[in-house]
Amino acid sequence: KGDIRCEHVVSATGNYARQTGRMVGLDIPVVPVQHQYIVTEAHPLLQERKAKGLPEMPVFRESDASYYLREERQGLILGPYEVGAPAVFLDGVTPGFEKDLFPGDLDRLEPHIEAAINRIPIFAEAGIKDVINGPIAYTPDGNPIVGPAPGLKNFWLSEGHRFGITAAGGAGWQLAEWIVEGQPTVDMLGVDPRRFGDHASRAYLRTKNEEAYNHVFITHFHDEERPACRPLRTMPCYDRMKEKGAVFGHVYGWERPNWFAPEGVEAKDVWSFRRTNYFEHVGNECKNVMTNVGVLDMSAFAKFRVSGPGAEAWLDNLVANRLPKKIGRVGLCHALTKKGGVRTEFTITRDAPDSFYLVSAGALERFDWDYLVKQAPDDGSVRLDKITTQHGVLVVAGPKSRELMSRVSDSDFSNEAFPWLTSQISDVGVAHCRLVRVNFVGELGWEIHHPIEMQNHIFDALFAAGEDLGLKPFGIRAMNSMRLEKSYRLVGTEMSIEYAAFESGLDRFVHPNKGDFIGRDALVKWREKGFDNQFVTLEVHGVTDADALGNEPLFVNGEMVGRATAGGYGWRVGKSLAIGFLHPDHAAVGAEMEIDVLGTMLKATVVEESPYDPENAKLRGVG
Repeated sequence: KGDIRCEHVVSATGNYARQTGRMVGLDIPVVPVQHQYIVTEAHPLLQERKAKGLPEMPVFRESDASYYLREERQGLILGPYEVGAPAVFLDGVTPGFEKDLFPGDLDRLEPHIEAAINRIPIFAEAGIKDVINGPIAYTPDGNPIVGPAPGLKNFWLSEGHRFGITAAGGAGWQLAEWIVEGQPTVDMLGVDPRRFGDHASRAYLRTKNEEAYNHVFITHFHDEERPACRPLRTMPCYDRMKEKGAVFGHVYGWERPNWFAPEGVEAKDVWSFRRTNYFEHVGNECKNVMTNVGVLDMSAFAKFRVSGPGAEAWLDNLVANRLPKKIGRVGLCHALTKKGGVRTEFTITRDAPDSFYLVSAGALERFDWDYLVKQAPDDGSVRLDKITTQHGVLVVAGPKSRELMSRVSDSDFSNEAFPWLTSQISDVGVAHCRLVRVNFVGELGWEIHHPIEMQNHIFDALFAAGEDLGLKPFGIRAMNSMRLEKSYRLVGTEMSIEYAAFESGLDRFVHPNKGDFIGRDALVKWREKGFDNQFVTLEVHGVTDADALGNEPLFVNGEMVGRATAGGYGWRVGKSLAIGFLHPDHAAVGAEMEIDVLGTMLKATVVEESPYDPENAKLRGVG
């Protein structure tokens, strides 16, 4: 009883996470789901094995039938993950529940019981001893929540561990490092508490957590897009995109087009680890961007404004690149950790003498906002504004983008009047917009940052003006194909706290000689010591129907020397590509190795960075 004063607090309260969160003003997205398992009486066969001193039977899992079966005291335990298991305790554990259980519901388990009997006949021969039904803490994506609590300093979470103590050692180890040393060894983005936003409401948690429970034994494809609670956050042009055949994915609750089904093609994903139904359609989107012009909705970008008399000095210390000096200039800037790894990436536009417009990945909105807020000085010299939902972003890219923009705006879009990496205020149609000459696909193009309520006006103006130019929409999967061809990195894969910024090949964006910034000293020491990894681009040979997707190991003479972080087919270069990290001894251009793609060893060759338009002539509008 009484107050306990401490420097750090770790909340590891399981099913009570909602209650403990409320004590400190947190809405922790953890809600339990009922989990049942059946315990049988002892079986003579298992008793006989025990008498002979034989080991217990191995744990058996049948993913297609969504259950596990294991031996328990010469009997069996059947643990299904059934459809219809309800979320419970949405507002916290009922007072007095403690170690109580819920009534069993064998009707829900019937399909799994039949499957187990069919697969393991002795299960039918053992009588049922108990049906246990208790709560297990879940999160909307099924991953635990481990890391710093958003909005609070020195308050840490280790919640939502649906597999009990399975991850206890790793979570405890990384959390301890985080608390003591300021960062973990392992990139923890996949379990970071800040991956969920305010859209994760009470009702959202109930539905998504039930979905996560039902997906425990379902094969998780790399291109999987789970349907529960969707569509939730939509842009004004959502219906227009849908009319054009958009097949949507989601990020941070936002719907965004992944690809577009042509007329007569079903607008539906067929998930696979191999090339699947959308493969050729994504290719056509890439080819159209290369030869004509395309439009991409990137409104889910996180957007912030940093302003005030202290904004420049503070932001300059936060990022490794030099800030844009002139109003309207744009820079790609990285915030590093104190140990020299990459925390996040911002596209920064100076929009006034003491004001900067920051854009980052949509999935990292709360992650980035929390970092900015916690780093901000408390003397009032810096003002932070989160403006994500105020502005949409439509990307226009392709060799005919200059002509298209000239048709919808009175501005001069020539290289002389509107150079690469600059920004201007201009009207598109009659909507007042900020135009930024950057994109993530490596073609001539502009981002149109606009008042969100004017998005449909801009969308309609673009398509009315661009019909004869071959204007078509393209999606995230086409963008990902094209970013591979340009060797562009993403936070969480090619840029991470696990790799020094120089290992990620960010030399152009990191300037130790500009003055002090977070991570500078550690990065300099890291460079003096030498690096263990080098970012590379690979051509993968002999691909038939399965490209690298990410996390494939790379081998030289049977020794693992690196891994791919992403991969796919580059439609503009006509090659299967991968990007990733190799030990520097094996990273020279022309070096050959093998890559394991779905169990098949394929030849891979290190190629020059940016195999498509390596001189950036198209991006600069001179090619």
